[in-house]
Amino acid sequence: MRPALLSGGTLVDCFLNHTQASPEALAVFPTTQERITAAELEAASLRTALGLAELGVGPGDLVGLLLPTRPVFLSVFFGVQRAGAACSVLPVPMGFADLPGAARRLTRMIDAGGIRHIVADDSFGELAKLLKELRPSLTIVDPGVGVSGDPRKLPSIDPKALSVVQFTSGSTSAPKGVMLNQDTMAAGLEAIVVSGQFTPDDVFMQWVPTFHDMGLVGLYSHLLNGADVHIFPPGAALRRPHELLRYFSENGGTAITGPNFFYDQLLDSCTPEFVAKLDLSPWRLAFNGAEPVRAETTRRFAGELAPAGLREGVMYPVYGMAEATLAISFPVPLSPTRVLSVDRGTLAAGGRVVDVAPGAHTAKEVVSVGFPVHGIQMRIVAEDGHVCGDDEIGEIQICGPAVTTGYLGDAAATAAAFDGPWFRTGDAGFRRYGEHYITGRIKDMVVVRGQNYYPEDIEEVGRQVPGVYRNRCVAFSDGDGQGAEFVTVVVESDGRRVSGADLAAEVARRVEAELDFSDVRVHVVKPSWLTRTTSGKWQRALTRQRVSELRGATA
Repeated sequence: MRPALLSGGTLVDCFLNHTQASPEALAVFPTTQERITAAELEAASLRTALGLAELGVGPGDLVGLLLPTRPVFLSVFFGVQRAGAACSVLPVPMGFADLPGAARRLTRMIDAGGIRHIVADDSFGELAKLLKELRPSLTIVDPGVGVSGDPRKLPSIDPKALSVVQFTSGSTSAPKGVMLNQDTMAAGLEAIVVSGQFTPDDVFMQWVPTFHDMGLVGLYSHLLNGADVHIFPPGAALRRPHELLRYFSENGGTAITGPNFFYDQLLDSCTPEFVAKLDLSPWRLAFNGAEPVRAETTRRFAGELAPAGLREGVMYPVYGMAEATLAISFPVPLSPTRVLSVDRGTLAAGGRVVDVAPGAHTAKEVVSVGFPVHGIQMRIVAEDGHVCGDDEIGEIQICGPAVTTGYLGDAAATAAAFDGPWFRTGDAGFRRYGEHYITGRIKDMVVVRGQNYYPEDIEEVGRQVPGVYRNRCVAFSDGDGQGAEFVTVVVESDGRRVSGADLAAEVARRVEAELDFSDVRVHVVKPSWLTRTTSGKWQRALTRQRVSELRGATA
């Protein structure tokens, strides 16, 4: 295996060094049968950069991108970077139908980022037109913009210049733009390549949207390391995940990324007969992140794909966030997945971790997400401010060269996010023997009668009830406005296996029995009613709001 090739103090340096070191490295787009070499990408990005410069785009500008998963995305992205400007890949969920709603959400990001130019192709033409109507000062740029010329006309790249802004979904509040500078991006890429033991001989397959940090930075950590990358649009993977796996097998894939639900869908779509025809022996890393990693998924993955030659330890539970460029902690590649069985109630209450026997009534399985990646420091801080030792639960905080400097134009949010040099992740967790375990989002904690519960624990019980559509379940704490507290559970049902009333009663019964609740309110909704953020997480706050509106409509 060849050593890593990624090098450079800025993202632009990493890109240009890549095109020189690996000019024949390929980016392949199977659904459109397109491909582009690193040398071709360098030339295309230069033309784009010079064309953008003629339009007045340069240092200090933030350019929005509305582009499909095709070579033009890469040439425009790196063209903006070479022009000295920053990019924000605007989040438009797959299959969006509400154009006016999508436009209104995006205008909040446009306003927050001071975006003056948006590069949009014909597939986003109607959306771009609506954005222009809402914000007449916007300039909509054709992705074919480009002129020939001398690269020496382009500005030198300041390592501290803004490179990428990752916006939160902004579904229920003003969006926050995570600022990543040129040197921050380079440090984040280096962290991933070093800790994941990447090599130019890897064959990477991508389907996660590029407006997500796992999609964007995960892609570039392989592309700029000289590996061949195969890039699918998100819909192709989620509609027919087994076909993605077939392609992965036929092309000697070694790495892929996705949240936990993707691996569940992948396994659900594969029969033993199908798996037996695959060759997955080259597979090294199945990155599992962006949402809680389920121990059962890791076991299914290892067991059900073993007949195809899958090696032990390919499932790769990781922890990261946009504010760290992407990666925070990785396991040692190809090491066995480590799972602990701990007391659920003690975990939610804070304090110390208590081990219990697997299968015990109060047991919760937590999956290790490994060790801090190259360049990242991690600590865990208790509510009283002391730094935790092993098996003490607290908030995870991080620092290092790949960590954001803050949120664009939001000094208050930036100040609140830092404890001195340490960034507050908002995630609770603990450490044991150097390995880290994430227990949940602090702000999502369900609090009923003074008792704390992680919503994932409630949802895990609810999704196991027969009749819940595709295990889709969301839970949150609630109240009646008169001081009474209860737990609300929302489950989807297709209505074919059980009536809504019977399903609600059984979900309530199981949650009350498993978690010792005395008051559970269950709402049964139609398939696809529950929504995720653009990063794939359940939108619990939005679900609470929608349930409240339903109650008001039926009062």
